Amino acid sequence: MKIVIYNDELRSGMQMYLALSSRHDVRVAQDVDDLFTMLDQTAADLTILDLVSPATPDEQVDGFDIAHKIQAQHPQVKLVGIYDQGDQNLVKKARANGIAELIARPIKNRELLGLIEK
Repeated sequence: MKIVIYNDELRSGMQMYLALSSRHDVRVAQDVDDLFTMLDQTAADLTILDLVSPATPDEQVDGFDIAHKIQAQHPQVKLVGIYDQGDQNLVKKARANGIAELIARPIKNRELLGLIEK
């Protein structure tokens, strides 16, 4: 499976990479442009996307803007959203925006692997 990770939090991004890279082809995007370059150049099966990622002056998009763009340009790519534990409003918003798979921070390797290997 080919997986692209876009996570604003370096620690959990590295944790996910280490947990998944022995079994899957995993790439970590540095920014939104890098994410879409990777999606355009690889036949990614899955993108793990930080939904909490705030819009920045350079990028002008938040996690849901990115999710919508992925869904429009790469509809075959399954999305897994990362959110902060306890943020039920974000969970509801994610589900309303077509992101069925979610994983809460702090990320647990066993939960991550179970979600990926569904």
